[in-house]
Amino acid sequence: MTFPAQERVELPVTGDLARSILAATASLPGADYRVLMSYVTAVPLGETIRETAQDVAAFLKISPGTVSRSLKKLTSTGWLEVSYRVGTVPFYKAGPQVLEMAQAEASEGMGHEQPLAQVHHLPVRSTDGG
Repeated sequence: MTFPAQERVELPVTGDLARSILAATASLPGADYRVLMSYVTAVPLGETIRETAQDVAAFLKISPGTVSRSLKKLTSTGWLEVSYRVGTVPFYKAGPQVLEMAQAEASEGMGHEQPLAQVHHLPVRSTDGG
């Protein structure tokens, strides 16, 4: 089986991003947030999560029906998107809502100047005895 080519997105999932997602999804039921975060934290952002809804339900200890409803809601609102299907089983990745928030956070972080590395030269000893 082959998988479609995927664009790699090198954006980290940080505590600040998780908190921003929590604030943005505050009006959703708690199960939706738990399902979303299980997908967002499973693999690097932008990559397909190779777990089925059944796997996520077992991991979160909630019913498969609850996960299914959450997935429908999260994909319709752009928090997750279907990456591809194998038969009738969809596989998801972080949607544009998450990626835009992660990109905004990364852009904010770029404005902070980090100090440059310092180079110290070690003294050189003469090997000719002198």
